[in-house]
Amino acid sequence: MLDIDIEKIGKVDESTGKTIKLDLDRQVLKPLCGTGKIFCYDSPEYVKDMGTPERFEAVCKDFENGVVSAKKLANKQKAVFLDRDGTINLYKGFLRHVDDFELIPGIAEAIKKINASGYLCIVVTNQPVIARGEVTVDALDTIHKKLETELGLKGAYIDGLYYCPHHPHKGYGGEVPELKIECECRKPKPGMLLKAAADFNIDLSQSYMVGDSENDIKAGIAAGCKSILVNGVGCDYHDGDYGQIDTVESVLAFVDRYIV
Repeated sequence: MLDIDIEKIGKVDESTGKTIKLDLDRQVLKPLCGTGKIFCYDSPEYVKDMGTPERFEAVCKDFENGVVSAKKLANKQKAVFLDRDGTINLYKGFLRHVDDFELIPGIAEAIKKINASGYLCIVVTNQPVIARGEVTVDALDTIHKKLETELGLKGAYIDGLYYCPHHPHKGYGGEVPELKIECECRKPKPGMLLKAAADFNIDLSQSYMVGDSENDIKAGIAAGCKSILVNGVGCDYHDGDYGQIDTVESVLAFVDRYIV
């Protein structure tokens, strides 16, 4: 049993005549954690803490402007798909250690603007190091937690992250045989984008794929997105016409030109 009597929240304490007030986070939610009495799920729909007058006013404005309704997954969503290495974090070859992870300057600001725009922000990344036995799934998860933490510290977040662990070429020491396959998710194939579209009800024709390689551009085109090539600081430098609608020096430059 909980020490908190939830039935009394908001009622008057007859012995003192005062209204009983509880801190929802510290006195209700946290004591419930681990009891099996509370359930949650990660949602890209509209979720806001409106515990102050200013936040409440902001939520009211979002209701009035249709922002809350638009974020319902019953409605078609728009997304910006981002590659990871060379697009979000500095390209250092295949990333194998969390200590080598470093955000590209300006990327948190760019993603924060995407968050505010109503577009979903979804990462899609090839990670053949898993199939090659060079990085474990747990180590990759640690890298991705650092990615989300670094963004979160700057007020930005991603709505989803998809990675392809496969690699078709054999002959690497320590490789994982069951992952050495031709798959439908490894870019330039569009599998990760199509999976995200199904999960989030995304209109791909109104969405963008942004990355620093030919494979990113081709995956976006194959999925039906508008593709953007980035080729500035921190990228695995590529320059050419792969069918992209534009080439820009950074994700921030793309966002300022096409999203806000």
